[in-house]
Amino acid sequence: MSAKKILTTHKDTDFDPETFVSTYYSSVDGSEDYGDLMTFFLNGLSEAFRSGAISGVHLLDIGTGPMPHTAFCAAPWFEEITLSDVSQKNIEFLQKWKDGKINHMGPVLEYLVKLDKSSSSVEKRQDELRQKTKHIVKCDVTKENPVVSTPVDGIVFDAITSSLCLEIACLTLDDYAKSVGYMRNLLKPDGHLVLVGVLEDTFYTVGEYRFINLPIKKDELREIWQKEGFEILSLKDFNETCSSPKYGNDNSDFKNAFVMVAKKMANTI
Repeated sequence: MSAKKILTTHKDTDFDPETFVSTYYSSVDGSEDYGDLMTFFLNGLSEAFRSGAISGVHLLDIGTGPMPHTAFCAAPWFEEITLSDVSQKNIEFLQKWKDGKINHMGPVLEYLVKLDKSSSSVEKRQDELRQKTKHIVKCDVTKENPVVSTPVDGIVFDAITSSLCLEIACLTLDDYAKSVGYMRNLLKPDGHLVLVGVLEDTFYTVGEYRFINLPIKKDELREIWQKEGFEILSLKDFNETCSSPKYGNDNSDFKNAFVMVAKKMANTI
């Protein structure tokens, strides 16, 4: 039997939401391939929002994909949430989730509720997120105005969350820096950003497609965000946090990962 052919791509139309969820989010348990990467991400997200220090009216989640778990962590602290993605497939998948036709976040949400030590059930917390999700819109971080949907056009957000998006959307460091600037313009002065991502990763695989990634390094990441007018409040490092990190397999070749909390400096346009 011949090996499955892997096709290299950078097209969002090649992305399959169900395959992505089953490949990367079916469990939060550590694995031989990824070590404790998923729990590292979820722990970092929970810690960022648990105190309530990051709060407001409007939250924008950029590059939600088919999994709104990042917004789930933030939901108790915001009144209105906008989910967004460049892929129409993901937008339609998220709409089915909001309508209650899909419930695919069981292990992830159960883990997050335990971390929060919440008295609410997973079902109640998920219902809260569904109710607070007012818009699911098209968003392209490589465009000067990433969100052009009429319902949210012109809103300056109190906070932005984003997970595993920029390093996928951008092909060069210059592109990455431009996208950071575009995102900054969507955020009010002193507004917060919570960013999750991988470092030195050239690809990730979904089904038969290998998607190209920008292999950004930690020092490059820090330099770009600071240069674009952000104060980095914390930058958690996967390799420094986990006792025995593991990385690099047929699905991805990442060398490190991070969870960053930053604030837009008040004197930044």
